[in-house]
Formats: sequence, structure tokens, C-alpha cells
Amino acid sequence: MNKGIKLLAAGILSVAPVAASAAAASAEANPTATTCSPWKLSGVRYIQACVDVTGTQVHTYGFVSTPGDTAYSTNATITGRDETAGTFLGYQPSVGVPTQNSTVLVDGSTVTVPAGSRVHSTVFLPGVAGTGTLVGPDQAYYHDPDVPSGPQGVPGTPQTVTEQITAWATVNG
Repeated sequence: MNKGIKLLAAGILSVAPVAASAAAASAEANPTATTCSPWKLSGVRYIQACVDVTGTQVHTYGFVSTPGDTAYSTNATITGRDETAGTFLGYQPSVGVPTQNSTVLVDGSTVTVPAGSRVHSTVFLPGVAGTGTLVGPDQAYYHDPDVPSGPQGVPGTPQTVTEQITAWATVNG
């Protein structure tokens, strides 16, 4: 091996640890903060919403779980919103989620939002009559505007809404 190639190889080897330590420092500077709602019972299912924040990256997702041996399938949908900017973060419907004695991930979207934003992720079960009202981070009642209302009930009664649960997070950047 000639001397120039040896120096080049030595130079590459000496840069690799620096690059690896820079990546590790970046991961330490922007650790992922996960916020999940409590589990909410909806009929024979449980639902939970989660938000992962890494720097200014936000990932929305949730879970649908059905304990026991009853064969069950459901539609579950995930939405997300940046409440600070009023920006919609995505709507990911999931069709026919099998939940027989299992917990199933309902994956949402990953987006970049400005630092300081207040974001949320909502999991809902379309076509399931529920409360539709959740307690927000400030303990006030909240209804996610991205969750559609259900069909009209018996004439003279209000519309039903889908069962939903929301997780909130702040993007620190």
C-alpha cells in the first residue's frame, strides 16, 4: 500500500468516531418525548392516542386493543393537529383492524412543526356512538374538530359522535 493511501485510510478511520459521536450528541440533544393518553374503554375495545416529539418532528399514532377471545374487527382512524398554528397534521384511516385478543398499532403521520407548538393526536372509532367530549390539557372540555360527527339519532335527538381519545404534547424544538 502506498503512503498516500495509508494516510487516506487513517484519515477516514479518524473521522468515523467523530461522525459517530456527533450523531450521538444530536440524539442526546433531541431525545424523543412520548406522551400517551390513558386507555379509554369503548364497548369491547380500548383505545389510546400517542404523540412522539423529537426536536421539531411530531409522530402521531395510537392503539386499539380487545382483550379476550372474541373475534372482533374495527375501523380506527388517527388525526393530528398543531393547535398553535391551526395546522392539520394528517388523517390516517385504518380499515378492518383485527383486534382479537391483541393490541394493534394505528400509525399516523410524521411532520415538522415550529418549536413551541402545542400538538395533539386523536384516535377515534368511526360509527361508534360515544361521548365525543374529552378533557383537554387545561381541564376544559374539548371536541376534536377533525373527528366527524356520527349519524342523526332518533328524530328529535342530537347526532351521535364517534368514540375518541386525545394525547397532547408541546414541541420544544
